[in-house]
Amino acid sequence: MRCRLKILKKNNVASLSLEIRLCDYKILEEAARKTQSKIKIEKRRGLTFVFLKLKSRKALLAGVVVFFSVLYYLSSFIWKIEIVTKHHLTPLELRMLVQSYGINPGVKKSAIDVEKLEDKIVKDTDEVMWVKARIEGSKLSIEVVERQAPPKLKEQQLTGNVVAKMDGVVERIYTTSGTAATEPGKVIKKGDLLIKGEQGKEGKVYTIKAEGKVYARTFYEDTAELPLTYVEKVKTGNTMKNYYFTFKDKKFYVKNSLNNFELYDKIENNGGIIKSDVYYELSENEKPTDPEALAKDLENKIKLNLDKSVKVIEVTPSIEKLQDKYLIKVLVIAEEDIGMDEVVPNQ
Repeated sequence: MRCRLKILKKNNVASLSLEIRLCDYKILEEAARKTQSKIKIEKRRGLTFVFLKLKSRKALLAGVVVFFSVLYYLSSFIWKIEIVTKHHLTPLELRMLVQSYGINPGVKKSAIDVEKLEDKIVKDTDEVMWVKARIEGSKLSIEVVERQAPPKLKEQQLTGNVVAKMDGVVERIYTTSGTAATEPGKVIKKGDLLIKGEQGKEGKVYTIKAEGKVYARTFYEDTAELPLTYVEKVKTGNTMKNYYFTFKDKKFYVKNSLNNFELYDKIENNGGIIKSDVYYELSENEKPTDPEALAKDLENKIKLNLDKSVKVIEVTPSIEKLQDKYLIKVLVIAEEDIGMDEVVPNQ
């Protein structure tokens, strides 16, 4: 049988210092017996010797097992609750609310559903707009964002006119009071007069509050650039795992293999006493992009920002292929009421 050993140094003509694996020691011992040589162990290294030493000391081994068992059991509880607020709501108010749900230091992690906790806090507190709760080790962190009261706007003074709030081409005009100042087919710019706050005939004209609707054809456009290809990262199926445990913020590896993957995705599993790092090998594949899908996204983006009262008449996508990219334009033609009350300019 072959024995794998490493010569560290030659002490003299008759002695050598060697490094050998535990599994090869029997082979070395047999060779020493046949050559009438002596073996002196100067140093032992590795987890195997630690376990062998513990095996001979049953009380110590039992203590280690009990220690890690208690540590594992205690790690299944929440021992600290951290609350972060930003404005008027104090952490104490939120802490009392959380305590009313039965969540205190010492509660089991399994008894806390963070999503339900977030929903309950938002539902039970009018001042809270958004909540993020997460469990980090033995700590429950709760971060809240409070609602902001909208600023008070100075009351604006209005004239009796209706003007255009945006550009467009007039389609139809309906007036309930006032006099139409435009006609179908006319190109309108933002701020143009649509319905004048006057009514009556020559010599008998009087000022009123103009009211009505002016429907116009409006135009919305969005553009984007897209590379001809993109790189997709996919898993090859090759994986590698390293196992370790932590003590006093230090990692002690039970298995620590060399990562030979050039491109990989790393997943850390921090649950339990024995933790692991899993490496998934990735490969890069070049694939063509989909300009039509991006054009559809641009269309949806435009429509999403339109008011519900706006009627979409026509959608015209344009895809131009250049040397190294696509130039994508989407034009949405709509019909909507473009009138608004005219505001008197600030003096």
